[in-house]
Amino acid sequence: MNITRKRAKFTAFLFGGLFFFLVLYFVIVGSNRFLNNSIHYAINALVFVICFLVYAAYLKITNKKTHYVDERDTFIQKKSYGISLIIILMYVYLLCTILWVIYKDVNVIQVSWIWFIAYSTFAFAYFMTSSIILYHYNKE
Repeated sequence: MNITRKRAKFTAFLFGGLFFFLVLYFVIVGSNRFLNNSIHYAINALVFVICFLVYAAYLKITNKKTHYVDERDTFIQKKSYGISLIIILMYVYLLCTILWVIYKDVNVIQVSWIWFIAYSTFAFAYFMTSSIILYHYNKE
């Protein structure tokens, strides 16, 4: 297994877990209660920092000159980035449209939803890109 595939597996697992955590945490706490206590921001920030420290450490560990990336790896990455960009844009569009439908009568959307869109899109982007890379490796 080459380094690109290993990194994609690790990234999919790490940021998929982060995305799942964010969704689950937001559903359990709720958009109303999320704003009431700053401990929710601190918990989520701590989880983000931990994920990025683990990710940075993994990249540092796997960054060796003996690992080599060929044209096939580059082609798979470019193809996956294009597909994942469309999926991420669809995710944001659908989430915003759903929120608009829910809150159009109120004319106000809670700021906690904006926080959720930002954080979840970030985690979803890493997860989706690495998942599509893995899909292309497994397809071949």
